[in-house]
Amino acid sequence: MTWEVVAGLITLTSAGIGTGKIVYDLSRTLTKLNCSVENLNSTLTALTTENQEEHEELYGGVAELSDALQAQEIRIVRLEESVKD
Repeated sequence: MTWEVVAGLITLTSAGIGTGKIVYDLSRTLTKLNCSVENLNSTLTALTTENQEEHEELYGGVAELSDALQAQEIRIVRLEESVKD
């Protein structure tokens, strides 16, 4: 009877250790995943901010070029009108 009790305790201890190792590994993996997601979120936020700044800069350049092109078109039209006369 004592061997049965000892065998039962060893089995329960082994099951507890096995379950504890699984829970520990899962907790460690979830912690790493959480850190990775936070890092990804901060990187994405930085990239989004940088992207918006670059787009604003590009759109400002396009607006300036559009104004310059419009001015040149007006000059060309005036020149063509003066040549026709």
